[in-house]
Amino acid sequence: MILNPDHVTIAVADAGRAIAFFALLGFRKDHVATIDGGAPARYMGIPGMKAQHITLVLEGANPPFEIQLLQFDPTAGTDLGAHPTNLRQRGFNHLAFRVDDIEAATAHLVANGVTLLSDEMDYISRKLRLFEGPEGITLELVQRGGSDASG
Repeated sequence: MILNPDHVTIAVADAGRAIAFFALLGFRKDHVATIDGGAPARYMGIPGMKAQHITLVLEGANPPFEIQLLQFDPTAGTDLGAHPTNLRQRGFNHLAFRVDDIEAATAHLVANGVTLLSDEMDYISRKLRLFEGPEGITLELVQRGGSDASG
């Protein structure tokens, strides 16, 4: 039934900062649309919604994969409760990106000021590392075939 992931949508306060962040991971800006009410706003259940909808595509991904950013006007409020990187909250937990070389990917992120949220871990034949993305969301690097691989 399901073929593959298609996209993830993230609401951001600063689209420019988010675009620059995801460029570090190989995403490029593909399409920008303005939502000013209309069918897209009704579809999302927010009839009066005004926002920029920015589509970022992962270069070379087959099948294609996108991150879609929503920058609301005015900027949506934030819940001052649990921080988004709190992995114990219900709802969205994290988004993982597969890489060929987790050490090189980590070094690239650190060199660009990205905050790491964990040490590297070997788990179920994978190397894993959590890091913080735009708006404090939790993201993860995954390299399959970690040192605990059994074959």
